[in-house]
Amino acid sequence: MPRMVNHEKKRKSIAEAAWSIIKKEGIEKASIRRVATEAGMSAGALRHYFSTKDEMLLFIMDYYLEEGKKRSQSKSWSDNPLQAVAAVLLELVPIDEEKKIETSVWWILALQSLTSDTLKEKKDEMTNGMYELASSMIEILALQGILSDSTNVKLEKSRLAVLIDGLSIHALLRPDVYSPDKVKEVIRYHLETLCNESQLS
Repeated sequence: MPRMVNHEKKRKSIAEAAWSIIKKEGIEKASIRRVATEAGMSAGALRHYFSTKDEMLLFIMDYYLEEGKKRSQSKSWSDNPLQAVAAVLLELVPIDEEKKIETSVWWILALQSLTSDTLKEKKDEMTNGMYELASSMIEILALQGILSDSTNVKLEKSRLAVLIDGLSIHALLRPDVYSPDKVKEVIRYHLETLCNESQLS
């Protein structure tokens, strides 16, 4: 009787094999052939799941974005809205080893999207998602009534998205300057400048 293949499970194992290579050797080493070897299969078999490296990269990003969401959902968040928003934003910046790898893959994907229509669609989806998340964080603070009266809510949504992107790339490239503590300090200070002093605790 032929053995049934769980395709989703196999794709997951391929993603984990690729991630293992990326962590140890860098994304440039995660070729179809190298990932196939790490996953214990032939390159031909792997191409049944991903015909190109770009397709494989897209799946890896989706898989680890979902893993990041699960990590976030498993955490207990502060009842203080400012602290809760800061904690959510810290999930998006490379302040630990796992997030450094995720951020590295994202920026490489973003650069490669300049010459790849396949990756461009995913890059646009992810940058739109960043803006939507930043928007929701500003809206939470607005609904809590702690934003200062002079806040330009629409503009602050864009400013927060750009701040997180900037912190991500600088923390990745210059961790000696933008340490985890410095990144936390910048995010906290930025949020505090948006709020009524009387509402801060």
